[in-house]
Amino acid sequence: MLPFCRRIFFIAIALVLVFFITKLVCQNTEKPASAPAALVSEVQEKLQQTLASAKPERDDIFSLRAAIASSSKLEAVALIRDFLASGKDRDTGMEFEIETDGSLKSWPTLRTLLLDLVAAIDPVAAAEISREILAKPTTADEWAIALRNLGKSEPTPQTSAFLTEKAVELIRNPAWQAAPSVGYLNAFDVLVHTEATAATPLLSGLIQNKDRKDLAHASFLTLDRLVQRQPLEMLQRLAADTALHQSRPEMTAQQFARADLRDDAQRNIVKFWLLDPSRTASELRSFAAVYPNNNHFVSHNLLTSETPPQGADLAAHDRAALRIVKSWQDDPEFQPIRDHLSSMAARLEQFTKTATPPER
Repeated sequence: MLPFCRRIFFIAIALVLVFFITKLVCQNTEKPASAPAALVSEVQEKLQQTLASAKPERDDIFSLRAAIASSSKLEAVALIRDFLASGKDRDTGMEFEIETDGSLKSWPTLRTLLLDLVAAIDPVAAAEISREILAKPTTADEWAIALRNLGKSEPTPQTSAFLTEKAVELIRNPAWQAAPSVGYLNAFDVLVHTEATAATPLLSGLIQNKDRKDLAHASFLTLDRLVQRQPLEMLQRLAADTALHQSRPEMTAQQFARADLRDDAQRNIVKFWLLDPSRTASELRSFAAVYPNNNHFVSHNLLTSETPPQGADLAAHDRAALRIVKSWQDDPEFQPIRDHLSSMAARLEQFTKTATPPER
């Protein structure tokens, strides 16, 4: 048994260790320090000045954004959340302009600035705030940013389904559709991000509305990019869309020209489409004039990006496509469209001659 004084000594050491361990744990679990009170007051003052201004200066908008970003995460998120909940807003006189990473480089309103900024400060909080925004119609621009915030922070099947539902709701909104903002038109990108092939009837209907070139163009770009991502399912849907064939025959033909004939299923769809007796000479010419259609529209988008195919991949595709088209030329079944096949073969031969030779 230890002497009494020695036991006291060990107890004292133990108490000291407990004290330091407890202090260390508390330090590690302490909340992040808040921004200095002066800084918080300055940010709030800038926000109120911007809100009160009839026409805020561009420099003032960027100064406000920098001030909020300089605050602590907790203070910045709380300020943004409170302001968005207030329903207040102010036009900035700036455009809805997208950067390469999907963030905005300028904002049409104060609310869109804050909703965009919170995603850079705290993606988790941004997702929560975005769901609150999407719970009721505010503006198309706000919804577009909220959809982007969710798409970037929650890459799950459940969120993808929610994004598709809300993107369709945005596009169908009568008031927003009547006078589409830049954010409204860019929100179509959400359907590409979620690969929403089931939205094809919506896009097809808008494409057929020749009185609304803005909506038709946005819908065409979306449909075109969906064909590139999900060619088989999209071509099957387009093959059954007789209304779109009749309204936009050349455009539809160019979508079928995106098919990769190396894939058996896609090749069979194209073969059936080409040999359909209802196919017009105009459609066949449109198909033959662009096949293989590897054109890409490159732009800055909220959620997606485009990577054009590399030269070696294009060359391999062209060589394989040429072999298939030549086999069709020798097939009696393709006799009715032989002239169009000759046009396609001539283009492919030209491509393969100018392409870089395959590496050995």
